[in-house]
Amino acid sequence: MKSYITKKMRFGFLSFFMCITLCNVSFSAEAQEKPVSFDADQLLYDDKDKVVTAIGNVRLEQEGRVLTADSILYKIAEDKVTAVGNVVLTETDGSKYFAEKVQLREKMREGYISHLSGIMGDGGRFKADYATRSQKDGDQIILTEATYTTCTPCKTDPEKDPVWQFRAKRVTHEIDEKIVSYDNATFELGGVPVLWTPYFSHPDGTEDQKNGLINPVLGFDSVLGGYGGASYYYAIDKDKDATIGLTTYTRELPVLGGEYRQRFDDAAIEIGGTTTYSSRIVNIAGTNVELDDKLRGNFEASGLWNIDDKWRSGFNVNLASDDQYLRQYNISEDDILENEMYVERLSGRNYADVRLIGFQDVRLLDEKTDTPNILPEMTFSALGDPGKMLGGRWSFDVAGLSLQRNGSDPDTNRLSTKIGWQGHRKTDIGLVGTLDFGARGDSYYLSDRLTGKDETENRGYLYGNFQLSYPLIKPLPRTGANIVLEPIVSFTSITNIHDQNKITNEDSQDIQVSINNLFDIDRFTGYDRVEDRSRITYGLRSSYYTNEDFEIGGFVGQSYHSEKEDYFPAGSGLREKSSDYVAELSTEYKDKLGLHYRTRLDRNSLSSKAHEFDVSFENDLIQMNGLYFFSKAIEGTNFDETREQFIGKGRLRLSENWYVSGGSTYDLGIDPGLREADFGIEYVGECLNIGTFMERDLTNDNSGDAGTQISIRIGLKNLGTFEASGIDLFEGEQSK
Repeated sequence: MKSYITKKMRFGFLSFFMCITLCNVSFSAEAQEKPVSFDADQLLYDDKDKVVTAIGNVRLEQEGRVLTADSILYKIAEDKVTAVGNVVLTETDGSKYFAEKVQLREKMREGYISHLSGIMGDGGRFKADYATRSQKDGDQIILTEATYTTCTPCKTDPEKDPVWQFRAKRVTHEIDEKIVSYDNATFELGGVPVLWTPYFSHPDGTEDQKNGLINPVLGFDSVLGGYGGASYYYAIDKDKDATIGLTTYTRELPVLGGEYRQRFDDAAIEIGGTTTYSSRIVNIAGTNVELDDKLRGNFEASGLWNIDDKWRSGFNVNLASDDQYLRQYNISEDDILENEMYVERLSGRNYADVRLIGFQDVRLLDEKTDTPNILPEMTFSALGDPGKMLGGRWSFDVAGLSLQRNGSDPDTNRLSTKIGWQGHRKTDIGLVGTLDFGARGDSYYLSDRLTGKDETENRGYLYGNFQLSYPLIKPLPRTGANIVLEPIVSFTSITNIHDQNKITNEDSQDIQVSINNLFDIDRFTGYDRVEDRSRITYGLRSSYYTNEDFEIGGFVGQSYHSEKEDYFPAGSGLREKSSDYVAELSTEYKDKLGLHYRTRLDRNSLSSKAHEFDVSFENDLIQMNGLYFFSKAIEGTNFDETREQFIGKGRLRLSENWYVSGGSTYDLGIDPGLREADFGIEYVGECLNIGTFMERDLTNDNSGDAGTQISIRIGLKNLGTFEASGIDLFEGEQSK
């Protein structure tokens, strides 16, 4: 028998944990709502007692929700609905809820459910011996003897305790307040209680914002001592919120932190920071000295304003009281803090921006550098449509910079303008050519505080570059493999600029030839130096690849200048007429194996001046990554020491769920020794990750980083990660 009930049907139901659902179904004679599809083997109506009874394979469906039961009894006069036998509710998100008996009254706002269980759409599973809904102390749903887990039941023994679960004597859902609270809650692993709390609560997940405690932390640090703390989240309004937190230490005064966030129609702003009153260690004449306590802290702020569909502006602020604060309190590992204000415009292929930039150097250097501020930096770039101008596209760029220092080093003001054209051609026989030509002009105003002299320098030059390549492909019969050979040659000419030392070199100091810049028109990294005159660059790229995702390839190249270029640093590989050779060899196989080797060889002796080798390997048992690099000192640059280092990391699968991992960074240079090392063992399951990890950082004590830490991490599916860390085993150890 099938009918469509047009009277309003309401059925109250419970869920557990962060997703508690109410499915409304009733037979009351109120205003009509969307119809309910109704099926049952028998439908009886007692007109005298006003009782509706549905018996046998009862099925109700409304707006995607489906309720099934062996029988449903509705007493209209008492406004009471009772569903009995194999009661199942299927929600629109795929969640399913099961019960033996459901009874609701008072317009379905009060009642009980016995032997409730469910599987939610996110995979969470819950059980409760008994559940009630009451209006006495506000709209509440109360579950008694409840459990929650995201673990799938054992196939051979469904009643076996899951890997983990939460168990609580009483769980209360304050529907109006949108809070779920737990009394006498226990966290169990394999049925064994490991953590107990008399009470805790959290938002029920039905709204994006809710006041409450967040981010609890607990640990130990050799300098700061034991510590613990938490933050309180305050939902001011839908468009704004704030967080304030306090972390206390046994050896230092507490750290107070806070953050404020707000969104506007076309803008957003964030402001935050921390502060404390503490000491720090500095290195004076090779000896670590502890300074007296003082007020310390940091401040961060950012903002963005989308003015319209083409314009936007914003700012970023990042300040610290001293060089060590951020690392000492594990806030940040940044070496340079950048502060800027900007406005930019993007329209089609055209872009423009203006920025004011300031820097704070928090590196631990023996001698502080005179860090400049950029007040301002301006750029404008315009690019024509492809093929619209003489078969190619035009470009126009303007860049301005005012670099100001507080110390004795000179200030630099620069304005650069460049126009160019680029075209691509491919011949019938497969030659591929690219032609670039254009002109650039630079104007400099230099102010030297030591001499008190201001100078103006102007320069201009024309450039042209023609690159030609001829890719050749040879299929290998019966193998499915191919061989590719591609010779490449380019001819570059830039008019002679003569004496470039009249201009202060701010942005073009660190340079060496590599496979990445070999064919660049100008291999200097910035504006202050230009690679002028003429040169020819040549190279050969080759590869062998198969249909089985195996590829091996290589490249070798060099450039030849018309004249010796004295303005290049001595160790850059570009100072002589013939550059050093650069080469690369790489192998890839099915994203499982990767080998890459890059090197720079002396143009005469072919001895290595720099090389880098990295390897990656992955299969069902092992994951491995390694990097070794070596680079000789480059005279005349900031890289005045030979550098050599090895970095390796790996992970080994011991069984289906157990893994060990480790890694190290070892310095092989002038002062060799271990710099960092880590080791871990972890269990990775279907619903639980748990592991112990040890990390050792061998840096100077006055860096704020030195020490060895042990951390224990527990990850629960759908609930995030809990971590107890910061145990320092080597208090006061002086590292290399």
